[in-house]
Amino acid sequence: MAATLVGGAFLSASVQTMLDKLTSTEFRDFINNKKLNVSLLKQLQTTLLVLQAVLDDAEEKQINNRAVKKWVDDLKDAIFDAEDLLNQISYESLRCKVENTQAANKTNQVWNFLSSPFKNIYGEINSQIKTMCDNLQIFAQNKDILGLQTKSARIFHRTPSSSVVNESFMVGRKDDKETITNMLLSKSSTSNNNIGVVAILGMGGVGKTTLAQIAYNDEKVQEHFDLKAWACVSEDFDILRVTKTLLESVTSRAWENNNLDFLRVELKKTLRDKRFLFVLDDLWNDNYNDWDELVTPLINGNNGSRVIVTTRQQKVAEVAHTFPIHKLEVLSNEDTWSLLSKHAFGSENFCDNKCSNLEAIGRKIARKCAGLPIAAKTLGGVLRSKRDAKEWTEVLDNKIWNLPNDNVLPALLLSYQYLPSQLKRCFSYCSIFPKDYTLYRKQLVLLWMAEGFLDHSKDEKPMEEVGDDCFAELLSRSLIQQLHVDTRGERFVMHDFVNDLATLVSGKSCYRVEFGGDASKNVRHCSYNQEKYDTVKKFKIFYKFKCLRTFLPCVRWDLNYLTKRVVDDLLPTFRMLRVLSLSRYTNIAVLPDSIGSLVQLRYLDLSCTKIKSLPEIICNLYYLQTLILSFCSNLSELPEHVGKLINLRHLDIDFTGITEMPKQIVELENLQTLTIFLVGKQNVGLSVRELARFPKLQGKLFIKNLQNVIDVVEAYDADLKSKEHIEELTLQWGVETDDSLKEKDVLDMLIPPVNLNRLNIYFYGGTSFPSWLGDSSFSNMVSLCIENCRYCVTLPPLGQLSSLKDLTIRGMSILETIGPEFYGIVGGGSNSSFQPFSSLEKLEFTNMPNWKKWLLFQDGILPFPCLKSLKLYDCTELRGNLPSHLSSIEEFVNKGCPHLLESPPTLEWLSSIKEIDFSGSLDSTETRWPFVESDSPCLLQCVALRFFDTIFSLPKMILSSTCLKFLKLHSVPSLTVFPRDGLPTSLQELCIYNCEKLSFMPPETWSNYTSLLELTLTNSCNSLSSFPLNGFPKLQELFINRCTCLESIFISESSSHHPSNLQKLILNSCKALISLPQRMNTLTTLEILYLHHLPKLELSLCEGVFLPPKLQTISITSVRITKMPPLIEWGFQSLTSLSYLYIKENDDIVNTLLKEQLLPVSLMFLSISNLSEVKCLGGNGLRHLSSLETLSFYDCQRIESFPEHSLPSSLKLLHISNCPVLEERYESEGGRNWSEISYIPVIEINGKVTI
Repeated sequence: MAATLVGGAFLSASVQTMLDKLTSTEFRDFINNKKLNVSLLKQLQTTLLVLQAVLDDAEEKQINNRAVKKWVDDLKDAIFDAEDLLNQISYESLRCKVENTQAANKTNQVWNFLSSPFKNIYGEINSQIKTMCDNLQIFAQNKDILGLQTKSARIFHRTPSSSVVNESFMVGRKDDKETITNMLLSKSSTSNNNIGVVAILGMGGVGKTTLAQIAYNDEKVQEHFDLKAWACVSEDFDILRVTKTLLESVTSRAWENNNLDFLRVELKKTLRDKRFLFVLDDLWNDNYNDWDELVTPLINGNNGSRVIVTTRQQKVAEVAHTFPIHKLEVLSNEDTWSLLSKHAFGSENFCDNKCSNLEAIGRKIARKCAGLPIAAKTLGGVLRSKRDAKEWTEVLDNKIWNLPNDNVLPALLLSYQYLPSQLKRCFSYCSIFPKDYTLYRKQLVLLWMAEGFLDHSKDEKPMEEVGDDCFAELLSRSLIQQLHVDTRGERFVMHDFVNDLATLVSGKSCYRVEFGGDASKNVRHCSYNQEKYDTVKKFKIFYKFKCLRTFLPCVRWDLNYLTKRVVDDLLPTFRMLRVLSLSRYTNIAVLPDSIGSLVQLRYLDLSCTKIKSLPEIICNLYYLQTLILSFCSNLSELPEHVGKLINLRHLDIDFTGITEMPKQIVELENLQTLTIFLVGKQNVGLSVRELARFPKLQGKLFIKNLQNVIDVVEAYDADLKSKEHIEELTLQWGVETDDSLKEKDVLDMLIPPVNLNRLNIYFYGGTSFPSWLGDSSFSNMVSLCIENCRYCVTLPPLGQLSSLKDLTIRGMSILETIGPEFYGIVGGGSNSSFQPFSSLEKLEFTNMPNWKKWLLFQDGILPFPCLKSLKLYDCTELRGNLPSHLSSIEEFVNKGCPHLLESPPTLEWLSSIKEIDFSGSLDSTETRWPFVESDSPCLLQCVALRFFDTIFSLPKMILSSTCLKFLKLHSVPSLTVFPRDGLPTSLQELCIYNCEKLSFMPPETWSNYTSLLELTLTNSCNSLSSFPLNGFPKLQELFINRCTCLESIFISESSSHHPSNLQKLILNSCKALISLPQRMNTLTTLEILYLHHLPKLELSLCEGVFLPPKLQTISITSVRITKMPPLIEWGFQSLTSLSYLYIKENDDIVNTLLKEQLLPVSLMFLSISNLSEVKCLGGNGLRHLSSLETLSFYDCQRIESFPEHSLPSSLKLLHISNCPVLEERYESEGGRNWSEISYIPVIEINGKVTI
């Protein structure tokens, strides 16, 4: 019954758009000039006014009147169809405006791209308008039959900007917050590892996510944890996606690799010795194995690390928790009223006379919220703009409260009903995004703009600003919620219940492919979850959509493939399309000319594709507002006539191969986004002064090739300082400098706006920096990078930048001294109250080959009070002191600065440092441990030492640390023995590389290392001939590589420990290794086994089978087993968890496994490579693999064919690379046996993908 709200008053926004179009001067002039039927258009205008007057009444009456409901639904389709028709007429008007000098035959060419009613004869346009008018007139006549009446429009008062977004409006959750934060800050994890899991359990809408956010952002919690990340898990439990989200958040970078094992390893490395807080929001999966796989990489974190899990399921909480499960109850009626009133009145006191009369009504409304904060917050947003008791009573008595639930809370339906029509369209459009999908403000605003939802005619604001206001309003009403802020900006999400509401009210207009089932042919907006390979099967339903306006993949992965039938056959049928994204489809290299038929396009995203050029016909898309080409690395140029895109406002060409700006681009004076501006050479391309032609630029701007500036006046004319909405500016010259003085003068003139946030300067060739750089007026600057400015002899006074947090200096080749000027001391004196670099958190110096002295700050308050990270790379001549007072320092990296290690400095911050990474030099006899030894307490957690030839014993500072978690020794040939008393037993990961003379620690001491989880030995410890797997009680991962004297891996009978924690075993290039444990199958926790390049291996079985039962991944490469039991005794067929199998350079193993059908049916991925003898895959060894999805063959030179009908029907992807006979036989279309594999959705042969 609640579905009766579908349609309704948000139609009035579409009607108003059409009325505005009909009354516009340009439109009317075009109609008159083309002798179209003006009287029909006047009739249309009248009919629309009649319909608009009754839409509000229809919205209310449809709740209880099915006839009105059908009238609204049918009218919606008719209105949208009429809107499409008027837009086509408007396009022709716009075309004539742009191309009014072109010949008549050119006009006919363009008309051919339009839909069938627009061929050649304007009389057919009249016919279409008449049909449209007659159709709408029927609706106008039926309004009287249905009893629809004119109602006065609701007055909408915009919610004050200081409103509900503030999560400090916490009510009734003080005890809950205290309980959660106590668990987060507790020293105990109540588990066997370092991680404590706090499970928050409660029904949907009760405030689990909000409580997690409040705890996550608590000041004490923020200070307590080194790393924090937030991931929405949702019903679609995807370990890869969640792992990747966490990794990207804590590393502040994107990861293109989608190999789960790789990402887990990287996450483990990142978390090493860090105390982290992760939130896994909205977890549904209660499978313990899945949970264990998800959290396994997290155990590398420091003691006290925490994971917050929010869930609606008791079983999920029971699987995950280590602390007592915290069940979140609904709010009391009193707390619900308190929360509602806070959101309704904001900073006002509702006890004031003007508000006190609303309390009794408000309390009754609050009781209807059933104690759910999501309902109270959204209703508070509705009531916030109302101060009349009558308006509050209307909300209380609304018929929506009496509707059946239909999985959507009545309170949320009410909040929607009271939205203004423009916001209704913006909100309902959000239903195209899946639940828990991350929303970004800018992208959403650009999509709204493309769909025509943003009316800016009244206040003459830019559409983007109107969109920002709409977004802020939805945010203030809690219909969108801020997730958190990271390096990628603000991230937002819709609550599941709110997403359900958006899906409901959007009706048949919006469709997500994930819904499944049937869809209306009148769908206007469609999205789908992007996958690695999007085959034609996914898009079958799209062929019924004839009026589609939105084609939007919801991006989950990085590099994907799209069936070519979508671009070649399907898209050209969508003549009304306004939004088109083909982002991240790496197989798209060419856009067909049919793109020119999509003349209604406003938003086109081709980012991360292999596009080489854009067809010139794309310049006929006169409505285009947003063109995104970022990361199209093969794209070398923009179309010559890009100036015809007169409505273009946003052009993103970041990380493309474009080398020159087309001259016509200066005609795009409405551009707000132009990510890169390329300065042309004399008489070629554009001068830098042409930047003045773009007064509205905002966001990021990268100006490249500044060496091409001929006249300094050109830089002045660019007028950068007036572009006050630029947030990040990058200035780049060429690598070679031919006029240092000119480059100095140019930079002098390129004065940025003072509210700039981030500045990067690359390859500047002047000898000094301008006075504006470092000036205290740039008080908003938080990030500065100066790179490869090779002729500058001093640094600017950067200490004066009061907000600067991140400073990077690289490649200043001739700079010798950093002195007082760096801190901001000019003229030999300083203010005693002045503190240089008062906000700086990260400082890096890299590749400074002549830097010798760092003169310390002597006057006033000591600098760097907030500095957390100091990194020095390749400063080969640097000697002397480092800053001695760094009270907040946590990380110190020193690589390639050998002289800095010759005289140990006295550093007062030594006792507080947590991470040290030092590289010495094997060529220097002076390189030694860089700190004076001390008995002071030390907080070291992570130490890496590389290339030291004068360290004969590990420093006391390392050995005395009770917090040490990670130790890496790389190329320390002088170190021959471990200390007699051993290493700190807190150690969790030990990595030893190229220390051949080092004797490994005595076996009798291994049992002391109860925290050691990972051990890596590479080309080290030549005295080690055998290794008991149960020597280290808690060891989870063992990687032994190029240990040439190792002969035996075994399970010691004398040890009291069983290797019950070992999960990953990698053995590579151990040329002397003969034996593996006879009872290998007792390693019941082992999941990953790699056996690579083991030429002397002998296997003998004590009892049972060889392979451990829980293996998930096996990789076998070039293993020569001189004594091998039959493969059937290995136990492949009983590995019910095996999903991934890689076999390389082992012909016999492949032959036997396939011939005897020994592979388990659980196998999902099989890779076979470098087979030298096998010609035919024997038997039906693959056919029974009903779970196999990916099959790959690499470098199998002699394989001729697959046995007939031998490949399983479950296959989704077949890879063939460098297998010449197979390639010839199965080559796409031309191969003589192509038909045998053509049923497979995706086939990749030597990089060519057929999908």
